[in-house]
Amino acid sequence: MKKISVSILLFVVSLFIYSCTKDDGTSVEPARDYSDQYLKDIDSIDKFIDTHFMTVDTDYNVTFTEITDETPGTPIRNNPNLQFKMIDNYDEDGDDFQYKVYYIKLREGVNERPTRVDSVFASYKGVLATTTAQFDYAEQPIWFQLEGVVRGWSEIFPLFKTGTYDTDEGPNPVTYDNYGAGVMFLPSGLAYYNNSSSSGTIPAYSNLIFSFKLFELQYKDHDRDGIPSRFEVATQLNSDDSNLDEYNKEANFIDYDSDGDEYANMFDIDDDADGVQTRGEIILTTNPQTLYPFSGIPDCSGNTTNPTRIRRHLDASCKPPY
Repeated sequence: MKKISVSILLFVVSLFIYSCTKDDGTSVEPARDYSDQYLKDIDSIDKFIDTHFMTVDTDYNVTFTEITDETPGTPIRNNPNLQFKMIDNYDEDGDDFQYKVYYIKLREGVNERPTRVDSVFASYKGVLATTTAQFDYAEQPIWFQLEGVVRGWSEIFPLFKTGTYDTDEGPNPVTYDNYGAGVMFLPSGLAYYNNSSSSGTIPAYSNLIFSFKLFELQYKDHDRDGIPSRFEVATQLNSDDSNLDEYNKEANFIDYDSDGDEYANMFDIDDDADGVQTRGEIILTTNPQTLYPFSGIPDCSGNTTNPTRIRRHLDASCKPPY
């Protein structure tokens, strides 16, 4: 169970997570070859999970300890919940390889699953995979957009779900339960790569470990066209994604542009370039994916030039309602 003040929730709802964004307060070293650096990174991460054990308390707070004669323990490698996901590299150097990202599901969660284009409300702790030194910590959860943070977060968070909550009488506490909680081990190419923090707490080419708890999410509609952005990106299921909900598949290509106008669909108010705004072409059903992508212009009967799509205008004049 997790209790959080409503006043805190209202305050942090307007905040974004700064420490995990690729923005101010960093210095940049010369870029190395991504595939060469990845080989060093995964070797270092493998050594870490072979030489450290993990302690988890009842609130899913995580600590890491090196295994020694004085501090014996079971290696993370032997944790039955340790899994990995293969992630395609698509950085500017064009190297053809995949990142292997280890993660641990302490608890999956029971409610909704985000995609990488949504906002999540989560707490976290970040440590270096070399020294386990803590470089960032948010005990109280905050809101952030997954497409605006380091890529590793947008790849791993969609494997978890939100939980449940209760509001109690009194000085406004909120109690969270059944939320997703986990750990991710990120190679530098999915974190800050050749950027280092100005304080020196995160050196360039650092492999990072985050423990986190996913409490809430908000499905985003970036272009406000009535279609949640998660339905406007190209989706692709890998073998390790087979357990994802049918309509909450991981968004692998957020720059998907169906009409070739150089505006990604999640930012394009007219996805089919027919001169009619998308929000004037559709009504949402229980399965928005049957409405997408849009093509053709509805006539007065509610039919379209593409009868395989379900669309209609909402006004009697057959003109877009917006």
